[in-house]
Amino acid sequence: MEIVPTIEKYLNEIAADEFHRYKSWDNCHKSFSVSEKTGIHILELAFYLASWGMYRGSSGLLQKNHFIHGGAVDILFSNDGQKLKCNSKYEVTKSNIDNILNLKNRLSDHYSKILFTKGVGTYKPISPTDTLLSKILLGTLGCVPAYDRYFIDGLKDRKIENITFNKTSLNELFDFIDKNKTEIDYAQKLISTQTKVYYPKMKILDMYFWQTGYDKEVREKQKRKH
Repeated sequence: MEIVPTIEKYLNEIAADEFHRYKSWDNCHKSFSVSEKTGIHILELAFYLASWGMYRGSSGLLQKNHFIHGGAVDILFSNDGQKLKCNSKYEVTKSNIDNILNLKNRLSDHYSKILFTKGVGTYKPISPTDTLLSKILLGTLGCVPAYDRYFIDGLKDRKIENITFNKTSLNELFDFIDKNKTEIDYAQKLISTQTKVYYPKMKILDMYFWQTGYDKEVREKQKRKH
């Protein structure tokens, strides 16, 4: 594995632009590090999701204002949510998997009850995809990576079979953390030194597999040009 060099490549993107969209995670995660919720958390979550690609034209979120996330913020600040908050003093482990999936299901239930329309036709519910739910949990609590396209491509590139946000996949990710503890710990220290921000282990995995998937696509595009 070349975890640290891959993480450095990701960090270089941030270092080159003080307003880079990747930093939306830093802002959102920092805002959720407190123990009491306020109205700002709804705004932080909404902008982070928009910055991370969840407000595209086909998304039901785009048809709503930011208050759609109020119920999600309530769930994240519930006792169950706060038990999964990752920081320099606490990291989730395999013992938290059931609680993570329970929180995922609560968030899914919240969004699936909200209906939207694009102005014509029938109303339909917001789709609580694995990508949306995992990005919310990553940005706020830091307890799972974001199961988006590049992350999944990165898993495939590293021959990790389970690519769905479920118990099997989380078990495999925790095994990956255990097997690569030295590199992941070093990556955390490197980031802390460069950015003064603590990145939870699941955030390290998100960066590593996302960058791996992105680089894979770039290589394939270059091959097609030749």
